[in-house]
Amino acid sequence: MNLESLQELITQGEGPALEFKKSTGELRPAMESLCGMLNLQGEGKVLFGVTPKGEARGQMVADKTLEEIANATRHIEPQADFVTTKVSLGKGLWVVVIEAKKGKARGPFTFDRRPYLRVSNTTQKMAHSEFDERVVDRLHADKPWDTWVSPDWKVSDLDAEEIHQMVEDAIQKKRLSATMSGEKTETILRRLKLVSDDGITRAAAIVFGKEEGPGYPMGSIRLARFRGITKQEFRDNRQFEGNAFALLKHADKFLDDYIPIASKIVEGQMQRIDTPRYPPLALREAIVNALIHRDYSIAGGAVSIAVYDDRLEVWSSGTLPPKMTLAKLKKEHDSEPRNPLIASVFHRRGLIEQWGRGTNEILRFAREADCPEPEFLELGNSFVVRFWPVKIAGEEKAPETLEQKILVILRRSGPLSVSDVLKELGESVPLRSLQRELKQLVIKRKLAVSGKGKATTYRITDK
Repeated sequence: MNLESLQELITQGEGPALEFKKSTGELRPAMESLCGMLNLQGEGKVLFGVTPKGEARGQMVADKTLEEIANATRHIEPQADFVTTKVSLGKGLWVVVIEAKKGKARGPFTFDRRPYLRVSNTTQKMAHSEFDERVVDRLHADKPWDTWVSPDWKVSDLDAEEIHQMVEDAIQKKRLSATMSGEKTETILRRLKLVSDDGITRAAAIVFGKEEGPGYPMGSIRLARFRGITKQEFRDNRQFEGNAFALLKHADKFLDDYIPIASKIVEGQMQRIDTPRYPPLALREAIVNALIHRDYSIAGGAVSIAVYDDRLEVWSSGTLPPKMTLAKLKKEHDSEPRNPLIASVFHRRGLIEQWGRGTNEILRFAREADCPEPEFLELGNSFVVRFWPVKIAGEEKAPETLEQKILVILRRSGPLSVSDVLKELGESVPLRSLQRELKQLVIKRKLAVSGKGKATTYRITDK
């Protein structure tokens, strides 16, 4: 660096990757700033001999000065790449430039075992929670969470029937050799890299673990149908724990109960045409992706499905990988599975077609169903896929009779009790009148009934 390029650099002013120090007497705060820059964007510069106002005054520089700088940089861990240069101002005065780049080192970086973060043109101590999260991300990059061993688990704690069914499904999809059929359970798991000499991987517990396993929180799913467009009141609230395939079955059952059906009357046809309010294939893809990619290291995390009157949302714990953005999800992008072993099992079973295509498939299925484009969001520490309902041309006119009103309510909201139907009607309908109407609809086979007493619910039949 020469004097001209130094002056150009100084005119930029202090910022996220540049700081001025009057002299190496401020060596410690300078190292803290370099640490913060490395944690922010992986590189940065500190200029010694320049005032905060950008005046290049310089300082005397001896061999001992450069030794002190070199020793100070060794206190930044992991070791980054540092280049120190001197620019002469004349009369024995120099500006010393230290440039730091993370190189092959993986953060988070610390100086004297404390993490720092650059915020605009200031340096702050990094919050412990953010530091811990970055450490976990680094560990995931070195060795994904689902490949770690769960020492308390044994092969007998895994669902052998589910494992062998997965093998048969994978053979049908030509994603496993037919020679795998009939193999011993442990042999299958070893070939899938779900078991090693060190023990059972966390992936094996997540995808095949029995609910009564040795206390490891395999996973949970939260399923809710809300009244209206907020979370203030539940119509239904369910929560299940179990392996990923069991959770997927619970989600499928819940959506069968609560996906609203839109209807239209086609001229010249006696019967109405029913269309799901939300594209089933897109929903399935979103749920499978949530189970595969959620951050299982987050204590108390889960996959959640929330159905409102105006939308449906699929939530999963954990945000996007560092190199992924919401904008990239709508384009062709490389696959960065957080849990590669879990993703591999789902792929072999035919539940995902190609890694890195999940969000593209959601968009494609939505387009094919003439559904508004789903939204991809990061809310708090969760990733969310938000669906808006299909708009059906020629939807049925507003219901007039009590029978029509009941059918519309149940078609929209799924199985409901008598009291819930009464509440949805929102008008002064005598309870006995409603009960008689429900009974007649069951006789006509337009409704099916299940449960007893107060637990009795009514739903639209498939006929």
